Amino acid sequence: MLDALRDLSIILLAIESIIIGIILLLLLWQVRLLVILLRDEVKPILKDTQETTRTLRSTTRFVGARVTKPVVNTLSFFAGVRQVVRAMTEPMHPVSRQRQAAPSTRASSASSTPSSSSPSSIISASTDIES
Repeated sequence: MLDALRDLSIILLAIESIIIGIILLLLLWQVRLLVILLRDEVKPILKDTQETTRTLRSTTRFVGARVTKPVVNTLSFFAGVRQVVRAMTEPMHPVSRQRQAAPSTRASSASSTPSSSSPSSIISASTDIES
């Protein structure tokens, strides 16, 4: 009986080894296909991407040097001219505008703070306090 179990175990291990060997061969075949895919498909895509990046970088430099910089310099010049003209035409001491304060209503007759600083309001405030 032990002899039959031993023989059966050897046969099962042999079959298992054959299955593992076949799976390893399939795995190696897939790795080879992946390497071929990377070499034939991905590498040209990367080269095209690098070329596009170089072209974009060159275009950006050209636009910056030939378009953006002259426009910025021209606008800066005209902004400076506008400031000079504004400085020459505005008066030295501009007249300050005084805001007219709206009269405030009193919440109670016992308020001791006058609403304005004119003499008549001070007098009326003092009479409110006395009464």
